[in-house]
Amino acid sequence: MFHVIRLLTSAINTVRVRAMNGLEDKASLEYNFMKKNWKLFLCRHQKIPDKYYAYKKTGELFHYDYLLNRCIRQNPSLWTSYNTLQDMFRYDAKFTFDEALVFLKRISDNLINCESPIMREVGRSYHKWRFEIATAFSKTQNNIRYNNGVAETINNHIKSITKAAYRYRNFDRFRKRAMLIITYSKPL
Repeated sequence: MFHVIRLLTSAINTVRVRAMNGLEDKASLEYNFMKKNWKLFLCRHQKIPDKYYAYKKTGELFHYDYLLNRCIRQNPSLWTSYNTLQDMFRYDAKFTFDEALVFLKRISDNLINCESPIMREVGRSYHKWRFEIATAFSKTQNNIRYNNGVAETINNHIKSITKAAYRYRNFDRFRKRAMLIITYSKPL
């Protein structure tokens, strides 16, 4: 799930920067808001703070939610990609494999039909890897969800051993040390 969301959020951030740089007035309210509050474009809509943004030129106050919608609506690609990200956040972890495939088809079709070539590429990647992503998104018949947390932990241990040792000259010693630490480390 992390890698799927990360691919989409990095693409949205690129689209946001392009939309921001496409504005004619670099001192405008939208430009300043998009530049300073970039994290709001990548978070869940419910996490937008209930605060007001003070525009220093005029001293006006604007609600963050209002400004976010105002900035997003200026660029159709940003609008489509932001709404797709919000759909991804609303993903139900109780999906079966078939439901996850339907969900991914809808998401990838939205992105493929977007104006931005970056978002179309993300949509093609989701379509290409749809079976693998659906497997990661769905639960099995035994109500188990597979992840790669154990493999990531072992990989992190091996990297830590390598950093602490400043390179092993003998691979057998390195392997034995890694096996010893992985075997006797805290239970997962």
